[in-house]
Amino acid sequence: MTVHPVLPIAVLLVLAALIVGARAVTLSTVLAHPGNRRRAVLLRWGATTSAMLLLIVAAARPGIESPAQPRPDRDAAAVSQGANTNVFFVVDRSVDSRVSDYGGATRMSGIRTDMAAIVDTYPKARFAMIGFASDPEIDWPLSEDVWSLTAAIAGLSPYVSVPPDASAQVNAGAAANLLRYQLIQAAQQYPGARNLVFYLGEGAGASTAPQGSFDGGDRVSGGAVFGYGTAAGGPIPGAYVDGAMTYLSDARSGGPAISTLDESRLRRVADELGVQYVHRDPAQPVTRALPALRPDGGTEAASLASTPIPDRIELYWLFAVLAAVLLLPEIYLTMREFWRHRTSRREAR
Repeated sequence: MTVHPVLPIAVLLVLAALIVGARAVTLSTVLAHPGNRRRAVLLRWGATTSAMLLLIVAAARPGIESPAQPRPDRDAAAVSQGANTNVFFVVDRSVDSRVSDYGGATRMSGIRTDMAAIVDTYPKARFAMIGFASDPEIDWPLSEDVWSLTAAIAGLSPYVSVPPDASAQVNAGAAANLLRYQLIQAAQQYPGARNLVFYLGEGAGASTAPQGSFDGGDRVSGGAVFGYGTAAGGPIPGAYVDGAMTYLSDARSGGPAISTLDESRLRRVADELGVQYVHRDPAQPVTRALPALRPDGGTEAASLASTPIPDRIELYWLFAVLAAVLLLPEIYLTMREFWRHRTSRREAR
């Protein structure tokens, strides 16, 4: 049996210890009940405590894995859909992505559309999302939960709370170190899996801040850097004031801050990651620029052949169901006590 926890296993162990400690404190109250009633209260306490711990076990995502038997047709189809593949989105969520020079729409709308298309192309892959402006953050940890990720992508937007000089502080390489750590962690958790990196942004064309650099090394198996916008760029929307849109201002000129597509910087990012650069045109589907995942495709074939795709039987649902069953009596008893208390208050009036 193996586990693929939704949170670091150390965090789950700490949560389990806190639950046991908190419930142990309440045990003294349970034991204070008279003998005839003590058994029922103790059973109720035990069921609730067990349900909490079962949810911790479910969060660890236990499962049974066995190496798959060679089935070329099935394996080829699974690999082409992203099986045994980690996909990392590195997304520019700075104010630059608010600019409407992507076929009449905002750059962020193009980013969302392309990310959704990539998810649809590799439905069996694991996905992670790193957002950045001047600093990076993990917006979606590496997970196979494609259904929830689709909703997160649909609601993705540029950062709202920003300083007045936000466009000048954007760092196109802000996510470099965080991506490197995520790739290292993925290699430890899923040895032999390929890593695809898709960088989506505009190259911080209005920035005057120092720019970081990526070091993908041999951990990046493929992917692409997608550039959005035009060389002419456009003013950066700020906020609505009295029903009218205001724009961020350039501290040097005093006029509106203009964000432009910096393709030279994006090409440098692509070279550092070892992937291709593609200027995105809304008239062309992004799927044309996505790498084909083939079991017999050069260097990719060697890594996949050495690591068979395992058959995995997920067991987290079993522990979640058991927890729900144990909580049903608690829900019933709580509701009954609530209505009794409410009725007694009415009678007291």
